[in-house]
Amino acid sequence: MKLNGIIPAIVTPFDKSGDVNYTELKRLVELLLEEGADGFYVTGSTGECFLLTDAERTLVTAAVAEAANGRVPVIAHIGKIGAAQAANLARDAQKAGACAVSSVPPFYYNFQTDEIAGYYGAISDAVELPVIIYNIPQFSGVSINADNMGEIIGKSRVEGLKYTDLNLYELERIRRKFPDVRIMFGKDESLLYALPVGVDGAIGSTYNFTLKMFKRLWNAYREGRIREAEELQHQANRIISQMLRVKNIIAAEKYLLGKKGIQCGNCRAPFRPLTEEEKHILDGIGDVE
Repeated sequence: MKLNGIIPAIVTPFDKSGDVNYTELKRLVELLLEEGADGFYVTGSTGECFLLTDAERTLVTAAVAEAANGRVPVIAHIGKIGAAQAANLARDAQKAGACAVSSVPPFYYNFQTDEIAGYYGAISDAVELPVIIYNIPQFSGVSINADNMGEIIGKSRVEGLKYTDLNLYELERIRRKFPDVRIMFGKDESLLYALPVGVDGAIGSTYNFTLKMFKRLWNAYREGRIREAEELQHQANRIISQMLRVKNIIAAEKYLLGKKGIQCGNCRAPFRPLTEEEKHILDGIGDVE
């Protein structure tokens, strides 16, 4: 597995009954492949992972892997609090066709670094797939840094890092200390500013709707067209600012995908449906190319 480029962390579509809509999920995969997706990150934060059953998480992974059909890698987020539960979900993801598994650090109980390292070790022992740490301290309350990552790698088979944090100083420290780790940046609004650090690509939520724009940004930067890349980041951030006015960015993405013909339904409770006022805000974004 060689992660690189722009990888959407895809939403999980639901039907009117609140069940996973696998038909629309596969249509979303095809749409994003047409727009240039370099892979898929499934059942992550954007996919409402902790609002899905374990069986649903595995079935979503299987559906995306089937639709992708080997064209791009599929990374399954299998994060839980318990090591045994995460290991079981990782085994199921491997059987479902995932190319790699990813997990947030175990949270809630304020685990120590050696306990977090043991958690990733249990996942590594359960599967033959590469393991990717999902660093999202804003929600997990656990921050992966250049110091504790060494202990985690020493006790597991971690090969990648999804870095969803704005601390670019710490990101640079990790890059220098672990040159062989594949680092995927997770803050869409700051992608351009992370590229000089040497990240290998990005896994992001808004790429469900803004993928073509960020693909152009990625290519412009790599080809030395920095002014163009800057303008594309500014354009993207104006769109993201509008989306953030809705507060629930997952619901915003689902609504915007509906305008592109992919019916994703509402988010699961306790999320509430969008109000008409919120929909009006999103209608002001228009088409994104």
